[in-house]
Amino acid sequence: MGKILVLFASKSDKVVYDRIVKILKKNNANFELRIASAHKSPDDVDEIINALKYDVVVSGAGLSAALPGVIASKTLKPVIGVPVNSNYQGLDSLLTIAQMPPGIPVLAVGVDNAEIAATSAMRFLKNYSTVTIISDDKDNIAVKKAVELLNEFGVVFGFRDKPKNDSVNLEFAYFDEPVEDNESLLIYCPLVLDYENSAESSLNFLKHSSHGLWVGLNNGINAALACVEILNMNDKFTQKLIRYRKTMREKLKADDTTIRR
Repeated sequence: MGKILVLFASKSDKVVYDRIVKILKKNNANFELRIASAHKSPDDVDEIINALKYDVVVSGAGLSAALPGVIASKTLKPVIGVPVNSNYQGLDSLLTIAQMPPGIPVLAVGVDNAEIAATSAMRFLKNYSTVTIISDDKDNIAVKKAVELLNEFGVVFGFRDKPKNDSVNLEFAYFDEPVEDNESLLIYCPLVLDYENSAESSLNFLKHSSHGLWVGLNNGINAALACVEILNMNDKFTQKLIRYRKTMREKLKADDTTIRR
């Protein structure tokens, strides 16, 4: 049986992680609950991530909510991020978790949405072999980047107009479209046109994220990488993921050498 690591930043998040644990216990899921902070106890985060065996991480925090992203940078396992409501109705935490740089995906749920986090984590433990892409615009740059990455990893995928229950589903959606609740495993990549890309549009993100799993705006790369991580329960893509991370690191080192003064 696969194992779920539930790692939150503070005991003050108890109102959220208790609901996650309740659902996992009800479904006899194998899990471990821990507390560690990316800011206050970073060494403990490292120790937990490196010492424990797990297949999925559900991590939550409030305010700057760095913990899920830090975990994602240290593991090849899929990470679900739970923004905890603190200031701005949790908007700051939601954006921190979802708006990860390309290459290090975190799948955000809506603010305090313990139920989606728990049920999604359990769904991740099923054996998926394909990705279903849902998009009306195959020429969109985010869609193209997702397709390019899936091809790079050798993932079997196809386009469809609705989700499939036996597939990891990736939907590209504009905020002016209704986002319907769905019981399939569904990752949303929100699309925003250049003229709509304003601070105010982040409120639409807050509104639409009431269900489903979300990556950052126009981030087809992280959407596709998250799919690969979910498909990797049998370690089929582990070596390719390691090489992908290594390539990113080497590029950054080369950039540092170029600009260093």
